[in-house]
Amino acid sequence: MKLYLSIPISGRPFHEAKNQAERIKAKLTSYGHECISQFEVCPEPNQSYAYYMGRDIEALLSDDIEGVIFGAGFHYSKGCQLEHAAAKIYN
Repeated sequence: MKLYLSIPISGRPFHEAKNQAERIKAKLTSYGHECISQFEVCPEPNQSYAYYMGRDIEALLSDDIEGVIFGAGFHYSKGCQLEHAAAKIYN
């Protein structure tokens, strides 16, 4: 199953968020899932927040994504809340 991983990124050191994404992806991969996170969707540095969110929502809603995983603390992240709302609206 191909999964989209949503974790909080803003408001904490970038490397911590990236490490969290890599740990979750490794675990999901060990169960046979393919997983993409915001880091693969938007590898370009120094873009606007709107650019990153637009690309993330586009990826989350793509036809090949079969499910979404939300990391710890997603309830406190506006970006993750937006991704959660999109996932709920579009099943």
